[in-house]
Amino acid sequence: MFQYAFGCYLAHKHACKHWLDISSYESHPTHGYLLDCFQIEAGVAGPELLNRLPRRYRPKLENTRRPSALTALFGLLAQRILRRHKESPFGFHPRHLDVRRGSYLVGYWQSERFFPGLRHELLSQFQLRKPLSDRSQQVQMQLRTSNSLAVHVRRGDYLTNTANVELYCQLGPEYYRWAIEDWVQRQIDSVHPPEVFVFSNDFAWCREHLSFPWKTNFVDHNTASTAHEDLILMSEAQCCVIGNSTFSWWAAWLNQRSERSVYAPREWFRPGTLNSANIVPPGWLVG
Repeated sequence: MFQYAFGCYLAHKHACKHWLDISSYESHPTHGYLLDCFQIEAGVAGPELLNRLPRRYRPKLENTRRPSALTALFGLLAQRILRRHKESPFGFHPRHLDVRRGSYLVGYWQSERFFPGLRHELLSQFQLRKPLSDRSQQVQMQLRTSNSLAVHVRRGDYLTNTANVELYCQLGPEYYRWAIEDWVQRQIDSVHPPEVFVFSNDFAWCREHLSFPWKTNFVDHNTASTAHEDLILMSEAQCCVIGNSTFSWWAAWLNQRSERSVYAPREWFRPGTLNSANIVPPGWLVG
């Protein structure tokens, strides 16, 4: 979603179309491609466009005929090779906002500073194409009608993938307890008790380690193929307690409640790895 948002910003800036390279999902289908569940405007890049990349960066495309030397020559003459623009080092830098047309973006772009002034547009595009499932609609109504607090716990591949283990901080129960207790203390004038909604890819851990003196709902009916519904549900809460995960970051950012609160971890990455300075937007509470 960050990659899409930055591409959307540049497309608006240059009044041009932007395309998504989703070829990596064929070889690394860990989470699946779910952006097509939203009302996005970008198209999916086909072989003709991907073959305009510098040869060393082209994905291996299956079921694609290899062009003859003559065809390839005329193709190069007719269409320019795309410029590869990489986010290096990780993090926001103003120079990235000046990327030219005809560029192929490589990076994570994990800061709202990469898409300034585009909130209204992205709120519109990140609406679901289809209604929520019946069960999700029931949870949505609970979130809307209660003093709701959405808690997201990301574990799973943060513990099983070696690269992720070396990169991401592991958030313990103390972070979630601090955030929830701090928010509850701020609800002095509220006549309604808080109601907690837990979203996670490790509910066994959550049930064992997250215990609160308020009604707690473990929202476990969605799967990897319907994860977009969880994202939308979290965005409905009065307060979002996110993990060091872009999934819950976007749920909080898409939240449109007038008096919403967002809690985020202070540290996302392990010391000596990546710089998380511009990930958390102004106004979010960190701890």
